[in-house]
Amino acid sequence: MVLLSDLLDAKIAVRDEGEAMVSLRGAPGILVDESKSEIASRSGHFCFVRATLRRKLVEAASFLPEGFFLLVKEGYRPASRQRASFEAARAKYAARFPGLDEAGLLAEVSRYVAPPEVAGHPTGGAVDLTLFCGGREVFMGTKFNEEPAETGGLTFLDAPGLPEEPRAARAVLRRVLEGVGLVNYPPEWWHWSYGDKYWAHAAGRDALYGPVEEESLAAAPGRHD
Repeated sequence: MVLLSDLLDAKIAVRDEGEAMVSLRGAPGILVDESKSEIASRSGHFCFVRATLRRKLVEAASFLPEGFFLLVKEGYRPASRQRASFEAARAKYAARFPGLDEAGLLAEVSRYVAPPEVAGHPTGGAVDLTLFCGGREVFMGTKFNEEPAETGGLTFLDAPGLPEEPRAARAVLRRVLEGVGLVNYPPEWWHWSYGDKYWAHAAGRDALYGPVEEESLAAAPGRHD
């Protein structure tokens, strides 16, 4: 398994041609979680992603069983918020695991929060999502955004020991998203990406997207491709 921290020394070129950032609101087969109960500090543009990623998510949603939707928790996250989240997690984990050396600490933190240098959310190429059916979120074995260290590793997409229902639900999510070319970050069943550095490493290609400044999104709020 490759962690995001493993990519810090990798030579991954970024060939960003300025593809548009677009909103996921109103996208067919996709719902946007507008509550702030789980991500209180998210950006006002949290449901924006790159145009190609939006198209791929719409395609993935079309392959879901009848009555199912993709429920988006977070797409875009400004680089400044990514760095703040990473530093807060680093301090928390340093206190929790005082015996870890620097490399071990970085690896542990990166299971939950990406180092800013390789994070996908600031590029618009990553999205956190789950399934929605029958008026509620589908139980996926853990809550969204729980920490691997606090769940005994159950946040991992292929975690052993899951009950049949969440295992089957994760299989559905995996089938439709991998089917359109998205890549999962293994410690987080909810985190998927296309075009960022993690995707590039998995695909053996250059990254398509670099970080996007939030100020550039203000001119086109709610824009669709």
